[in-house]
Amino acid sequence: MFPQADLVDAFLRANTAGKALVVLLLIGSVVAWSIMVTKFREYRRAYRESKRFLAVYQGEPYPLALILKRQSFPGCPLYMMYRAACRTLHGLIEVRGINPAEWFGGQPTESTPKLDDTDMKIVRNIIDQTVDEQVIQIEKNVVVLATAVTAAPFIGLMGTVWGVMDAFGGLAIQGMATISSVAPGISGSLITTLAGLIVALPSLIAYNMLTSRIRILSTMMEHFAEELMADIERHSLRK
Repeated sequence: MFPQADLVDAFLRANTAGKALVVLLLIGSVVAWSIMVTKFREYRRAYRESKRFLAVYQGEPYPLALILKRQSFPGCPLYMMYRAACRTLHGLIEVRGINPAEWFGGQPTESTPKLDDTDMKIVRNIIDQTVDEQVIQIEKNVVVLATAVTAAPFIGLMGTVWGVMDAFGGLAIQGMATISSVAPGISGSLITTLAGLIVALPSLIAYNMLTSRIRILSTMMEHFAEELMADIERHSLRK
């Protein structure tokens, strides 16, 4: 049987600064894990609802008429883009004296005023703005994981260096250097590095996975923005 390191014993042997840093890192680990769980849940819901919304949207003979059905797509960034575009169109159409319900639900006739290039630019700007807002919302707090990845190992290393300095400082005062006198101090100082790695490694894995998934969702939003603008133009020009 090989001797195993006792983490509790190593923590108790650490100096005051080392213990404080370990507690700080454990608190950071709790915060990092809560962010991981929350963001993965948010992404899963956003992706699931986006796929469902796309299926409903593309199955409509008149895609713009979907807004009149008042269906719910909670946490769906694509639906937020669609709703923002429809609200903007609603305002532009009302200014022209057109009944929005008829314009969205039916086919514009030749006598119906069409949207001009300025109107299309306004709608496109609103869609792009909504895309940026949704990306910011999805990426919210992800930067905390990136901070944990870079900061936690250095905090742990600082505690280790501090503990080693205290251990060797004590040896200088005692005037004797043996393994039995050095080992406890070194063991206690290394606990902070271990705590830093425990925080950093899961945060690194989660950060890479989240950024990859956010990139997929951002691409999905960009593609839907193009599809939505094309449908608006076809609907406006239809006779």
